[in-house]
Amino acid sequence: MMQGLKCTIVVALLFSFCEALQAQKWEYGVNVDLNYSYVNGKGMSAKMNLGYGGGVWANYAITKKFKFQPELSGAQYNYTKAGDFDKYYKNDVGRVDADTKVRLAYFNVPLLLRYDIFPMFSVLAGPQAGIVFFEDENLRKDGINAFRHPELSATGGVQFNFGSASLYGRFNQGLSNISNMSTKYNWYSSHIQFGLAVKIK
Repeated sequence: MMQGLKCTIVVALLFSFCEALQAQKWEYGVNVDLNYSYVNGKGMSAKMNLGYGGGVWANYAITKKFKFQPELSGAQYNYTKAGDFDKYYKNDVGRVDADTKVRLAYFNVPLLLRYDIFPMFSVLAGPQAGIVFFEDENLRKDGINAFRHPELSATGGVQFNFGSASLYGRFNQGLSNISNMSTKYNWYSSHIQFGLAVKIK
């Protein structure tokens, strides 16, 4: 039921997104990226793991240099359980024989402000909200999901523009505690993204 509700929300957001593009003179396109992710917190490894993502974006020129750029994307984040996981959680809800690899898939909605320093070079920053729609992990022995969502984060980066294509790099820092393991310890995600954006209109 929850999976169906999440998909309905995403479809509604996508429909609203398309309606807004038709109602205003927006630029819009698609993007794909690679992400390197880890969770900073007790029992989780700081090792960066490769994932991927993609979605749609649009921007509206507020002034000649400032643009509002909302996006809707899907991303797979891969995390690693640390070797000392049992030290913190085995006497709580932690599964002693839990898998080392954790795989999560998110729907993300970044709301970015873009500033074109030069036509070929831009900086972007803004908040992002994300919600998990797929989880592959068994960190808790009671079967409940070990990660809490929705997740709020801050995103910033640079973009190089070449006509209808752009290359970008971003850093995304989680602001909300995503641990559903214990009230004693907090988990915060970090992501480095490298991607390609292509303008359709």
